[in-house]
Amino acid sequence: MKNRTLLMIPGPIEFEPAVLSALGEPTTSHVAPAFIEAFGDSLQQMRQVFESPSGQPLVLAGSGTLAMDCAGANLVEPGDKALVVNTGYFSERFATILQRYGAQVTVLPAPVGGRPDLEQVKSALESDTYRLMTITHVDTSTAVLADVQQISALGRQYGVLVIVDGVCSVAGEELKMDAWGIDLVLTASPRQSVFPRGWLC
Repeated sequence: MKNRTLLMIPGPIEFEPAVLSALGEPTTSHVAPAFIEAFGDSLQQMRQVFESPSGQPLVLAGSGTLAMDCAGANLVEPGDKALVVNTGYFSERFATILQRYGAQVTVLPAPVGGRPDLEQVKSALESDTYRLMTITHVDTSTAVLADVQQISALGRQYGVLVIVDGVCSVAGEELKMDAWGIDLVLTASPRQSVFPRGWLC
């Protein structure tokens, strides 16, 4: 890769030559024993990445936005209240998706490049009864890092489902799904999105 211009953006990503070579292999059946074994190994390794041995990873053929949409479709009923901890563009996207599924969304604002503090989150959770709360771990648009561990602890304290958008953070920032009590984390590559913890789309 030395003789190539390096593409340094959040996505699409650079591919190692070995990956490009593997993409050129003949297509295999989704029920072939070798595919089933490789897929099972991948799911097990995802449990390690998310630090969630009890979780159930699911793979979707789509983008991170599809994963957000599946979360909205499966976890929100019209009239449910949702709290969005806003750290940038992708937090706002999550709010919009939840609204499309009928959620009454409260967005905790922050200045561009900032994040709501823990007292704001606690105050919002005390002031109303929410079904779920979303946290964008690292918002691609602002590079703001949310304190997922502390915000998740507040979510557990107030009995809300905690959903983390980890598209820009999983495997790059510390994330302990089981230990921190996170209910759902989504991430994405150019080709897939992943939902650990048993939520099905």
